[in-house]
Formats: sequence, structure tokens, C-alpha cells
Amino acid sequence: MSRRKKVVVIGGGVVGLTCAFVLSEEHEVTVVAELVGASSDSRKATAVWHVYLVPETPDVLSWAQSSLEKLCDLAIHEPQAGVELVRGVELFRKVKPHVPIWSNIPRLFKMLTKEEIAHYNKFSTLGLSKMDISALQQNPVRWGYHIEAPAACMQRYLSWLETNTAARCVKIQRKRISAFETLSMDYDVIINCTGFGARELARDRDFVAYKGQYFVLKGSHISPRTYIGDDDHPGGMAYVIPRLGEVLVGGCAERGREDLELTLDWKDTIKRAGLFVPWLRACCPTDQAREPVVGIRPCRTAGVRLDIDLVSASIPIIHNYGHGGSGFSLSWGCAAAVKALVAAL
Repeated sequence: MSRRKKVVVIGGGVVGLTCAFVLSEEHEVTVVAELVGASSDSRKATAVWHVYLVPETPDVLSWAQSSLEKLCDLAIHEPQAGVELVRGVELFRKVKPHVPIWSNIPRLFKMLTKEEIAHYNKFSTLGLSKMDISALQQNPVRWGYHIEAPAACMQRYLSWLETNTAARCVKIQRKRISAFETLSMDYDVIINCTGFGARELARDRDFVAYKGQYFVLKGSHISPRTYIGDDDHPGGMAYVIPRLGEVLVGGCAERGREDLELTLDWKDTIKRAGLFVPWLRACCPTDQAREPVVGIRPCRTAGVRLDIDLVSASIPIIHNYGHGGSGFSLSWGCAAAVKALVAAL
């Protein structure tokens, strides 16, 4: 068994807290971050398990599978964690038809049949202009798949994660770290889970921002129970995701945008996202109470960075950041990989 070490995790979002939770099984762990748990940027994630905006490498697929297994276990055995299994359909209009390389990982995955594809191309024209109809006809659904995957209400999930991490005697310090070396005297190893913060802290210029926006509605007995994603909708990305009593309606993935200004138009969003969801078109007037959410996905062109750095400080640093749109989906697998690296030091 490896020697028990004093470990500091920088970053209090879903990746950092998950690392702290896993490492606390064998080590003395402290989390240092300005924002922790439900107050961190991780609260903005739509948090449906998916391999999104990260290269689909063998490591990423392994981390995704480990994370999905853990999240499924939480959904079944820890209802207080705020994770549930949801079924959904993903539709594609532009991307060449193919079976995703990760299709063997989810509990349920099935490609759409020709009949199902034809069904999605017979949409209601209610509320659509002639231009809208023409654009949809010129860009029909070409393929898609059914999937069942874990989804989390991030406010609840992050609160659960923070509470259970603290219950393992993990210390939490709410402060900003501007240099790794400030921690070198007090710990044996640093775990860098700072997301976009690594651009400054680790001097990593490989980041590419992807701005995301959506609205949160209160669910009801007639709101959808399954999600639908139409990323290639000619009017822009569109999805409807039911999640523990609420419904997320969006969205966008704007490359290179880092501002947090809400630019998503409500009327346009429900027109796009409600194409296959009559509840959204018929039951949600323009004055429907809704909470807008705007966030930035911390993507890297080289993908997730998970490695040991023996140069940037006088003690080892294990970097674990750059998860793109897959932080929730890779968090447990990456935490296990970090634990193995710590054991090897």
C-alpha cells in the first residue's frame, strides 16, 4: 500500500470534489478553491452523461465508462445524490451516419430505424415560417440513436458531493490560488482541477471556449419524461432535457465565446427545441417562468490533460483539467486515474 500523503486539490467543481472524495480513501486531502460545490461553475452543466467536446481516445472512453458505472450506481442506490437514469433520442442532420465508438458503454444504445427517422422528418408546422419549413426540409434528420444515461440536478449533486467529501474529513479552504508554489511547503502533492483557471495557473494556452446557454423550466405531470437532442437543427443547437422535476431547454455551443451574456432568444429557442415536443410549443407561453443559465465549457484542442508535472513546483503536480463538455461524464474515471498516479509517486 502506498504511503499516506498530504494532498491538496485545487478546484471545487465536479472534477475537483470527485478527486478529493476518491483520494480521501487513502490520503489526507484538502480542497482549496474560491467557489466550491453548488456555488462553482459546475452547477451550470446540463449534466447528462455523454462524450462531448473531447477527443474520443482510449483513455477518455475508459474514464467515461468508469464514470457511467459509478453514476448509474448512484442513481439506483443513492437517490439523495440527485442523479437519475433518463432515456433520450439524439438526432443528426449533417454528420455522416455512423455508430459512435462509445456505443457499447451506455446501458441502452440503439440506432434509429428508417421508420423512426421518417417519423422525425414529419414534423408539425405549427408556429413555423415558410423559411423555417424550407430549412428543415433541406436539412432532414439523417440518422440518430436511442440512449439511456445518468443525468444529475447539479445543485443537488454538487451539494451531495461536497457533504460526503467533508464527511470523509476532507478540509475545504475557500480562497484563490495564484501560484502552485504557495502550496509546496504544506503538502506532498498538488492536484490541479481548475478547469479554465489552468489557463493562468498552469500557463496553458491550449484552451478553446464553447459558450453554452439554456433555460430551466419547472416540470409538471405533462412535461416530457425523455430527452431529445437536435444538435444539427438548421436554426442552431436544440434540446429538451427533463431532469428531476425540471426541464432544460436550449441551447448553443459557440466556439471562442467567453462572455456570460444571455443572447439566447426565448421565442426562437422554444420554436427550435419544441419541434418534436408539443408540450413546449403548446404549454409554454412567452411569459413562462424560466431561469436562464449561461456557462463556458473548458475545452482544449489537445483534449483532457491528466498527467504528472515535476517541473512547475517543488512538489509533484497532477493536472486534471480540460474536460470540455464532459466534466460530469468523466469525473469518476479521471479521479480513479489520479488516484493511481498519486500511488505511483
